[in-house]
Amino acid sequence: MGILYNKDRISNEVFSKEAGMETYIGHITEDGGRCQSLQDHLDGVARLAEQFGQAFGCGAEAKLLGENHDDGKFLPAFQSYIRGEKKGRVDHSTLGAKWLWTHAKELKSLAAVGAFCIAGHHCGLMDGGSKADEPGTATLWGRMKKEMPLAGDVMAHLPSSFSLGSRNLSHFGSRPMDIMLLTRMLFSCLVDADFLDTESFMCPDQVKRGQFPSISTLADRFFHELDRRGFLHPTNPLNQKRFEILSTCIEKGKGPAGLYSLTVPTGGGKTLSSMAFALKQAVTHQKERIIYVIPYLSIIDQTAAIFRDFLGEEAVLESHSNVNYDVDEERVPREQAAAMQKMKLATENWDAPVIITTSEQFWESLYGNRTSKCRKLHHIVNSVVIFDEAQMLPVDFLKPCLCALQELVAYYGVSAVLCSATQPELGNYMDQKPVEIMENIPALYQFFERVKFHVDGEKNYQEIADDMAQWKQALCVASTKKEAEEIFSRLPPEDSFYLSTNLCPAHRRKVIQTMKQRLAAGEPCRVVSTSIISVGVDIDFPVVYLEYAGLDSLIQGAGRCNREGKRKAADSLAHVFWTEKGKKSPFMNKEKSCTDVVRNTYDAAALPSPRAIAAYFQQWYRSNEGNLDYKEIEKLAKGLQFAEIGRVFHLIADTTKSVFIPYDERAKELLAQLMAGNRSRGLMREAAQYMISVRYMANAPTSDWAKLLQNGQIALFENDSELAYLVNLADYDEAMGLQIQEESGIGIMW
Repeated sequence: MGILYNKDRISNEVFSKEAGMETYIGHITEDGGRCQSLQDHLDGVARLAEQFGQAFGCGAEAKLLGENHDDGKFLPAFQSYIRGEKKGRVDHSTLGAKWLWTHAKELKSLAAVGAFCIAGHHCGLMDGGSKADEPGTATLWGRMKKEMPLAGDVMAHLPSSFSLGSRNLSHFGSRPMDIMLLTRMLFSCLVDADFLDTESFMCPDQVKRGQFPSISTLADRFFHELDRRGFLHPTNPLNQKRFEILSTCIEKGKGPAGLYSLTVPTGGGKTLSSMAFALKQAVTHQKERIIYVIPYLSIIDQTAAIFRDFLGEEAVLESHSNVNYDVDEERVPREQAAAMQKMKLATENWDAPVIITTSEQFWESLYGNRTSKCRKLHHIVNSVVIFDEAQMLPVDFLKPCLCALQELVAYYGVSAVLCSATQPELGNYMDQKPVEIMENIPALYQFFERVKFHVDGEKNYQEIADDMAQWKQALCVASTKKEAEEIFSRLPPEDSFYLSTNLCPAHRRKVIQTMKQRLAAGEPCRVVSTSIISVGVDIDFPVVYLEYAGLDSLIQGAGRCNREGKRKAADSLAHVFWTEKGKKSPFMNKEKSCTDVVRNTYDAAALPSPRAIAAYFQQWYRSNEGNLDYKEIEKLAKGLQFAEIGRVFHLIADTTKSVFIPYDERAKELLAQLMAGNRSRGLMREAAQYMISVRYMANAPTSDWAKLLQNGQIALFENDSELAYLVNLADYDEAMGLQIQEESGIGIMW
């Protein structure tokens, strides 16, 4: 097994006298058959952490954290614990942090940054706290006051001073937000290195990580496919204009690294052009990976399929709640199982060359404090990050998101692109305005004009349904599910379809596929949907009816009309209407008010123009000025409150609970496993395709969740108050999904 300590680093005499030990154990396999020396583990973690930290100039700092993160395992108490001589858990994270803390002149010093990382490498980054905190308080100050028997004996043999290289905090900015991101980056290096070294020892036969195609290989493959499929050899005016956009992105991708915007109207080929820019930028500046950030899960499947088609199955990693890389080895061939296992491992730390993820996961990782969220952060360093649908940057967290974005570009080698057909006006909230990739944007929008807006004014539900019935194919986008249901119920049931989140994802995909088939075949197809159809659904109607909303939402909805430009714009109308009865949230009313301001300046024909879009977002952000940092993240950052920020930084408010719908035979199989208590990550991700989010408010008997329980329509799983299942499929309409009964009953608990 070998000696588990380094005599140049720490004396063994203290421990041999106190505990009768000559060696120090870092890990023992579950079967007790093998031991990893503590020194081997410290050296392995230090080596990996140094490698990760070098990407942003902090190799020496990250190495130091790796060398000292498990110093507490030298304590006799821990060695007794790991040998099975002592029951219960032993704190081994505090001692190394206390050693660094002795060199910290203040909470915002680099030594304190290291103490945060080591103290939290299992439990997560904690709040800084204050000098008044009692020993053992769940803050760094409290943790550093914690008494540890024999800790002084260990620390006496650690270096009395240390060097953190040539870097200091000022290189990464002096604001609290800057210090916090540096802390999270170093924390990421440490925890990923710790996981990887432990995994290598505990599971030596596991499928090896990495071994993905290089960025240069993927660039060659991508541009070869563009050429082979004719994208570089256009044969009509539409494809010629798309080629011009693509060529501009390729050429601008050779430019300097930094912050960019890409403004391309609907139909301009934004998805492939943005990837072309990213690959050129990555090759030119030797970036490690490309991260594609998407606001909606509904868009991800389509985007991922496009990139896999051009880059190869093995190159593209999806990292979000709906993807499942778990393997059933009895059903899956060995080579495919190995590839899926490699992808599963890559979701933990993002070490693949192309990552597709959600806005929620990206931003919540950057502001998270848990090891599982932060582990991947160091792999954002030296990457190209594309933010699709940039207008969907969360308004309540806009300032902290833009702050982090600018830090990534300034200090961590990131090139970022804000990509949109309705580009938000963000210059007032950034120190440096993004460089626009495209030229002569007004001319682009004029060329790609596919639809004419017509403001119909106020209409009732029956009038809207009657208007739609005059068309063989038509789409209506309503603001709320209630209004969508009202309009849909007035259409002839044959050849009519309804879409909203009342349908589980598996059901929605089935409906969308049917719609596409009918549209392609020229068959009758009338659809009433919430805004869920406006983003990420590649579908084309001859006419659309749009309920009055924010201008960006209206333009997105209009993008479902004449999408391929097969008809004249004058013959493709987007009718804008509003209803008297519909109740709107304050958020929706604010969006409508901002659209009102724009309509006072621009007529209907000019609404989708770049000037009108810019005016709308200026008004939108102005109207939300007091809420752009709604959770006061910048204020919390002043006290380095990592845990509190991690607790409150959630893009999607936690006001829903999930109902599982046993929609088909596979769903019924999953239900049986859920009822048996199976909650594996793979099972839950597959089950998400059959789940519907239902409004929930504590102590609110009128919430949808409360009604469903009271009616006996749903039953809670045992020991799980957050998840229920539909008791009777009769309450799930094949056309309109989940139906909430008005009469009350008795809730069921299994």
